[in-house]
Amino acid sequence: MKPKSIDRQEEKRAAVKSVVLSTLFQLLTVGALFWLRSVTQTGWLRGLMLFLAVSDLITIPFTFAALWQRVREIEKGELDEARKY
Repeated sequence: MKPKSIDRQEEKRAAVKSVVLSTLFQLLTVGALFWLRSVTQTGWLRGLMLFLAVSDLITIPFTFAALWQRVREIEKGELDEARKY
């Protein structure tokens, strides 16, 4: 059986990895939306793409806030306590 500190480090790494990957995909999507907006001539569609890109960017800080909360839960051992039940 592995020591709990190693398990917690692996859980932290997995959580950080998923958030970084998610953020990269979000930024890629924003870049694609801005590029499509630059080649589109229709006014309402350009506005929609801008709205979608900005709304996608707004979610990134909340993703990192959720990561911070998840890391705190891992450090406190809340998942280990929940596994007992």
